[in-house]
Amino acid sequence: MSAKYLLAPSLFLFACSSSIADGSAEKGQQGGSDPIDNADSIFAPSPAVPVDGDESTLNIEEPMAEEGSEEKLDDCDATLELIIRDFKAGHPDFLNGYNGQDDVGCGMVKPDLLIGSDGSRQPEFQNGRGTGKRSVNEKIVSCQDWDYDPPDEIQSASSFGDWYANVDGTNVVVEKTLELTDSGNGKFVYDSEGTAGFFPVDGLGWADETQGHNFGFTTEAHVRFGYELGQEFEFSGDDDMWIFVNGRLALDLGGKHNELTAKIVFDDLADELDIVPGQTYNMDIYHAERQPASSNFRVETNISCFEVVEVPVVIR
Repeated sequence: MSAKYLLAPSLFLFACSSSIADGSAEKGQQGGSDPIDNADSIFAPSPAVPVDGDESTLNIEEPMAEEGSEEKLDDCDATLELIIRDFKAGHPDFLNGYNGQDDVGCGMVKPDLLIGSDGSRQPEFQNGRGTGKRSVNEKIVSCQDWDYDPPDEIQSASSFGDWYANVDGTNVVVEKTLELTDSGNGKFVYDSEGTAGFFPVDGLGWADETQGHNFGFTTEAHVRFGYELGQEFEFSGDDDMWIFVNGRLALDLGGKHNELTAKIVFDDLADELDIVPGQTYNMDIYHAERQPASSNFRVETNISCFEVVEVPVVIR
């Protein structure tokens, strides 16, 4: 079995639900000073189950392996359990009127995942505009030296520290299940195209609406998977997306941008990620939706089996 961690009680674990609804997101109520955590959304989660325990104490059954292991995944499926944080209006990194640029965002986070002594897992801030100019060719991201001087898209390390942490009065946590559908050709897909868009917290959280939807949220998921030759993981959407495999950055689509598509070809990155076929590894996924007017999210992969890894929540 992969490592399992008991989340602090400020998070609620939702049981795996049926497949995602048809995409007709309900309109949430406007504004307000109190967060909403019981409205319907495009995901229709199962009822929340509170986890007992002290906020500062985590019960760890076994240490989380960072290196690959030969363990077999016996509790896995094609779903991702999402931790979504809805940000209150006024945070400097969200809904600040700057739409960003498609070539800005390489190297906003450091190439190694920040793993705390308690097992917490977060991307670590490196640079507000990134360390180089991005290009995407045949769905592969590359970074070059800057040939102009773009503005920062993340204010500071401190503001970025809020993104994947629980911050009272700043963000509200909502948990959902993202179910990938078997496309029949060996690929498993979730695609917000043809729906109202990727708006998992419409009517939830702070219910701050812009152009009829609740923008301004982050998403994360933590899983283990068995690496086999020929595997790929493709993401298409906006805005920021970082995926770490075995604690190393495998896909870097940071920044505010239009819908971009990039993929991880695991065989091509095997040496860089220090992975070998036949072993299991952690995959940590971090996403942010920071600016109107659209929100898109598409995942396509030939990995059919993910096992959820619950990690300690960071409280600021």
